[in-house]
Amino acid sequence: MECAASPEHRVFFALQPDAEAAERIVSLAGDLRRRHGLKGRPTPASRLHLSLNFIGTFRGPPTRSVMEKAASLAAKVSEAAFRVTLNHVESWKNDPHPLVLVGDEGVIGAQILHAAIHKALVAGTMAPRREPQFWPHVTLLRDKAQVPGAFAEPVSWMAREFVLLDSPFGEGRHEVLGRWPLAG
Repeated sequence: MECAASPEHRVFFALQPDAEAAERIVSLAGDLRRRHGLKGRPTPASRLHLSLNFIGTFRGPPTRSVMEKAASLAAKVSEAAFRVTLNHVESWKNDPHPLVLVGDEGVIGAQILHAAIHKALVAGTMAPRREPQFWPHVTLLRDKAQVPGAFAEPVSWMAREFVLLDSPFGEGRHEVLGRWPLAG
């Protein structure tokens, strides 16, 4: 009898919208889906996030040592809480095309937090010295069709913490592995 292979687990730091913002994001995704005749299912509120820093892809859940090291490095990050505001939708080129919600000045706090986490990960040898390109966004859905870029009613929330998420490939869920508060 052959055992089923353990799924790949993608582990990363992220921001999660509060319940009100998540509800507005899901509603926006549904509106765009209807308006443009898209078939992709909107990302459920429980999975909405703005990715910050990638830790790695693992065959099976990440080991305890990886988790402990990532947690100890995250604990060294000391940034202030900030408001995230996303106000523009666009389709990206991957296939199926992610329809994403992005922001202008409303993502500066996320960019600063991303840089601070990267610096901590580099110091702990969990990231390459060169900071990867970073485009703060929340994925609304994925679809074969592309939607032209357009402004959207702004969606905002106060980022008061960042989280470490485990996303087992194909399981449609995220598990929060840790939470770190942002200062006042």
